[in-house]
Amino acid sequence: MLINKWLLLLVFIGVCAACTNEAIDRRKEGEVTIIPLWEEYKGSFLPDKGIKYYFYNIDNHSNYPIEVSTMIKEESIIQILPVGVYQLVGYNMDFSKDLLTLSNSANFTVVANFQPYPFSTEPLNLCIISSNEIIVENRGKVTQEIVPIEVKTKSLTLKFIPEGIQSINKITGKLDGAFATINLVNGKALEDISDILFQADYNNTVEFRISDIYLPSQASISGSFPSYKQNMLSLTVEVINDDGTIISKTGECNLNVAIEQAIKDNITVDVHIKDFPTTNRVLLSVY
Repeated sequence: MLINKWLLLLVFIGVCAACTNEAIDRRKEGEVTIIPLWEEYKGSFLPDKGIKYYFYNIDNHSNYPIEVSTMIKEESIIQILPVGVYQLVGYNMDFSKDLLTLSNSANFTVVANFQPYPFSTEPLNLCIISSNEIIVENRGKVTQEIVPIEVKTKSLTLKFIPEGIQSINKITGKLDGAFATINLVNGKALEDISDILFQADYNNTVEFRISDIYLPSQASISGSFPSYKQNMLSLTVEVINDDGTIISKTGECNLNVAIEQAIKDNITVDVHIKDFPTTNRVLLSVY
């Protein structure tokens, strides 16, 4: 009887092992090959180090991204992935870490953030090798050749022109509608949740480095930003009176029309500040 029990146990273990092997064999996977086409790259910056890739399974929200890194930028990668639809985000690992903060915690992408003010001309040195859709089928093989793209920023300059104000001690302000976040799946801007705070310099000019700015005419076309978004400028102006006293006055204006008429990659807006002598307000208008 004892021998029969041992035989039954061995048979049971064998059946379980066979079931496990069968389950492993039946796992649905496919092979993905990514080939960066650096010979077609048009950017001014050429990375020296390798690329970090993230595969995001957009069919399975619970899965963490699968990370793959290369030592040299020209190296192709071959990755086995479960069946599904993926977004690929790749970027060079020698980007300007003093300027950029990268996070992979956003939904299905890596996000780069930078400081919009004070303005910096230092290059980001950031390239992306990304794809919005990779379909992995069971036992299938898919190859994507991707041309790397250099990520660039824009500039926004506000020139403050006093009207009817003899002297200004200081201008501080808040800008809503300009962004300093980049989606590395496509190199385009993402909407920020915070406003940009600033203080104008001695010549009443302030310059920002931005990923993009809200454009009402493009909102419904691109779908990048909500249609209710506005480019709003709020200022606190310290006006020096004739007797030397300083009074803080506030004003707001909408920059939408001026932004629409400006050159998109190098935007300059003249902001005219008109004093209301008997109030604590200033009137802002743009041309």
